[in-house]
Amino acid sequence: MPDINKIIGKVSDFFKKLFEKDSSQKILSILCAVIIWAVVSISVYPTMERSIYNVPVTISLEDTYAQANQLDVISMTPKTVNVTISGKRGQIGDLKTEDLTAVLDASNVMMAREYNLSMNIECSTGKTFDVVSIEPSTISVTFDKIVSKEFEITPQLENVKIASGYMSGDPIVTPSTVTVTGPLDMVSSITKVCAKVAPEQELSSTYEFTTSDLVLYNNNAVISNDNQQLTFDKSSFAIQIPVYVRQTLPLNVNIINAPENFDIDYFRSQLVFSVDELTIAAPNDKIKDLPELNIGTINMREVDVGSVFEFKAENFLPEDYENLTQIDTVTVTCPSEGISKKAIAIMGKDIQFVNKPAQFEFEPVASGMTLFVVGDSDQIAAISKEDLTAQIDLIDFDMQEGDHKMSVDFLISSYDKVWLNGDEGVATPKIYVTAKLISDE
Repeated sequence: MPDINKIIGKVSDFFKKLFEKDSSQKILSILCAVIIWAVVSISVYPTMERSIYNVPVTISLEDTYAQANQLDVISMTPKTVNVTISGKRGQIGDLKTEDLTAVLDASNVMMAREYNLSMNIECSTGKTFDVVSIEPSTISVTFDKIVSKEFEITPQLENVKIASGYMSGDPIVTPSTVTVTGPLDMVSSITKVCAKVAPEQELSSTYEFTTSDLVLYNNNAVISNDNQQLTFDKSSFAIQIPVYVRQTLPLNVNIINAPENFDIDYFRSQLVFSVDELTIAAPNDKIKDLPELNIGTINMREVDVGSVFEFKAENFLPEDYENLTQIDTVTVTCPSEGISKKAIAIMGKDIQFVNKPAQFEFEPVASGMTLFVVGDSDQIAAISKEDLTAQIDLIDFDMQEGDHKMSVDFLISSYDKVWLNGDEGVATPKIYVTAKLISDE
């Protein structure tokens, strides 16, 4: 190897002579010095060491026991290392941090726990070198199974107050569930997921909040997710808080299929409700002008002596009404005292046809039918078949010959406290009628 000191001495003497000359030669001498020094460095010092800082750490679990056991990386500390390498100056002189990667060795990861893993340094540019040192020499990596579990959302409304004179219903959360994904131990420890409403607010009407603040609980203890190991499939939740006004309302029922001249007020006065009123809560705009609560319908064709009708609160209360009395069923009993029932035979020939087409003639197939009349005992005793008019309206007749099933309507004259009772509550019984074209002969 040449004597480096002699070479440097000769170069130094050469430049001293140049600097004694004019300025242009001084500039040229500087350029020459740089070139000569580079040549000397490469020839005299062909290898070198250098340190590269903040090299990123990566890990791959492909085709490892960890992957087969459904393990994943939960945490990794630190995430960068400092590397000292040696090699030919031309190979490593221009390497940058982004050219290197510290790849962890996960071949010995078998179960969920913390490991200190060694690593290999890889170069994306294909340069060759020797690794002198890595600081730190191992990386702490925690492994666990990643699982997903769906939870119901519980609203957390500690800062929301209801104004005096009002009450709140059950809050409605939309969407109502969230799927939490993360390490098995963390997900298994969750007992409740709450959507928290932070602003302080007093409500006198139904209101909807929007929040993205989820709070996780293990019993009464808050679970921290500061390291963001847990993820959620939804990020925004609407919480509607129904606000109701309380009101006590009398009960009533609809009456259908009563005879035309029937005294409905008389019949209503005879009905006995198991409770006369209910205390309910509902939105103010729906309940403020409501004089009574309709619980259902009574079909007069179904009413017999002492009939009892049952109405479920879940059927007659709208969805946004709340029953405060805890009475879930109301029964309505029809009168039995002073009420009688009578069977009256109606002959087929007594049935009248109205709106009859002139070119057809009609005749009931059956010879007659039996009707049951229910009502005030005095009127039932007096009523006869002459007080009943049976009619079939042909306004919608299809103008076809043959047998047709047609509805029969009945009119009751002179009596206003009696009604017809029929099988299955049919308002207008049906009979077969034969239609024939009238011959021109």
